[in-house]
Amino acid sequence: MADPTMEAAVSNLDLGPTEAGVASGSHEEGGTMRIGRRCYIGNLAWRTSWQDLKDKFREVGSVVYANVVKDESGRSKGWGIVEFETPEEAVAAVNTLNGTDLGGRNMLVREDREDRDVKAFNRENDGGEGGYERPPRARRERGRGGRGRGRGEGGPPGMEGGDGAQQRPPRPPRREPPADQSSGLQIVVQGLPWAHTSEDLQPMFEPYGTIEHCEVVYGRDNRSRGYGTVRYQTAEAAQAAIQQVHGTDLEGRMLTVRLDKFA
Repeated sequence: MADPTMEAAVSNLDLGPTEAGVASGSHEEGGTMRIGRRCYIGNLAWRTSWQDLKDKFREVGSVVYANVVKDESGRSKGWGIVEFETPEEAVAAVNTLNGTDLGGRNMLVREDREDRDVKAFNRENDGGEGGYERPPRARRERGRGGRGRGRGEGGPPGMEGGDGAQQRPPRPPRREPPADQSSGLQIVVQGLPWAHTSEDLQPMFEPYGTIEHCEVVYGRDNRSRGYGTVRYQTAEAAQAAIQQVHGTDLEGRMLTVRLDKFA
């Protein structure tokens, strides 16, 4: 079975152009970049949508998933994720699009350090989760009160957008129910696009912890009910997912994320 990841020699991961090739060697600083099928995209313009991101990255490969992460008010946090069909296409994206313009800003394009394929490769070859640090956290947004506990990056204050009509903010996440009703490990995700499958749902929630089970719920007619469940190994991961994903926008729909009080 082919390895789902590949190692690429990398000389620079700044906003300038990155030169990378499919190789197992090391770059001038002695490090390598392991990349699967997913890329982390940073420094996005606040008005860049998931469709803009998908259209741009189609230039280098077949995009199977694209999302721009948004806060509870519906504004972009300035970063997103793009997943390709193959690792070769992800390498091409780093080679070609890192430092290029999208919406008036130079994108940062690098490997997604939480990619499930990369983690699996690291476990098989290094005996652990790998030596990558989390993506650097940007300045916290105003008005959040330090509540963010996930691995996402907050957008800087003073975002564009202004006096026009704003999307009504969602209700705050429900408090954790008593221990005898909920394990604290499983969350319910409501507001999913009808076309989303379990394979689409899992990459969205992998950055917050190890997932034991993930599924989109279907009715008797085999159509999505618009919600799904994700079960983590730890309650901390479940809470991090709630704090970071609740109230964000996915393809024009606002997600509601809460603990499953029956599991």
